[in-house]
Amino acid sequence: MDTRGRAAVVAGLAVVGAGAVAWALAAISAAAVHAGEVRARAGASTEETPGDGELALLAHDARLAALVVVAAGTALVCSRLPRQAASRASAGVVVAAAVANATLGRAVDGGPVLLAAVALLLVVGAAGAAGGLTASRAPGARGHAPGGRGYVVGAGALGAGTLPVLVLQGTGSARYGPWVPADLATSEVVTALALTGAVVVASLLTARGPAGVVGAVALPLAAAAVLMEPTGSSWQVRSGLWVMGAVLVLAAAPLLLTAAGTGGRPRRRCAAVGLGLLVTGGLLALVPGVLAVPVLAGGVMGLVVTGPAGASIGYDGLPVVGGGLLLAAVLVAVRLLVIQVVASPELGRLEPATAARRAV
Repeated sequence: MDTRGRAAVVAGLAVVGAGAVAWALAAISAAAVHAGEVRARAGASTEETPGDGELALLAHDARLAALVVVAAGTALVCSRLPRQAASRASAGVVVAAAVANATLGRAVDGGPVLLAAVALLLVVGAAGAAGGLTASRAPGARGHAPGGRGYVVGAGALGAGTLPVLVLQGTGSARYGPWVPADLATSEVVTALALTGAVVVASLLTARGPAGVVGAVALPLAAAAVLMEPTGSSWQVRSGLWVMGAVLVLAAAPLLLTAAGTGGRPRRRCAAVGLGLLVTGGLLALVPGVLAVPVLAGGVMGLVVTGPAGASIGYDGLPVVGGGLLLAAVLVAVRLLVIQVVASPELGRLEPATAARRAV
């Protein structure tokens, strides 16, 4: 394994570990969240008072966001595995994480953070290892090429798509802030930092040239700086809706600019893509309601994972992290479009399936 491959594996494992800690912080705070809801309902009901079950749904959504971190880290690790092993290992981790979210959550409530994180790591690690080993023992498996750039791009897209959606969770807002337990608020901060790390690593692994390396680090960090704000002795996610568009564009920029840098005349194409990103970011900042469609649709998708864990939709609540998965899919599609149509016109003459394989 080359140096870049080792870096992908080590960084991926670190991201998975951070995701497990974020999940554990949200999972152990369930009882404290319920107590916060009781205190909120005990006072006078106002427009800024959380509705019944609203904070509990927020906690479930925070756990889902942490599982997205685990998935992004797994994708980085799988980028260095043979393709068949990578596909089975990643599928095993995703299924195991969903099952663990529904079963372990109640068991670790109120317990130590470290124990809850280790329990999740054991479950997803065993599932991933079992899937990878099963595939590696199949006939001809040793000749398969690594999972490659597709998994790296997937990890970066998961991070870039989910980061802006964290704004809508609103743990630091006037509506939720006074009632949200410290562990749950910390979970969101850890999730945001881990997603930023996944975007940085994915961007570095796909970067070309010194300018690409600088952008791979600077742009995601700028997204994190826009997303996070200090509050007393800690940090929290900003609540302004304009933040979503800026964070989405800054986090996604390295992956899209790298795509534009392929083929001839990279400067002109990067400039064109960069201008498009600026316009898109400005429009999303002025009209953040555009992102409501993927958020609402993704929220329903998120219930597939949060529902078995006990989440339910009330009048005042809807999970939002699933919208980040839809935004991630859109980013991957846009990257393919940039490579196929803008960066490498010759790919447009190939069959769609062949062009897609070469583009990623």
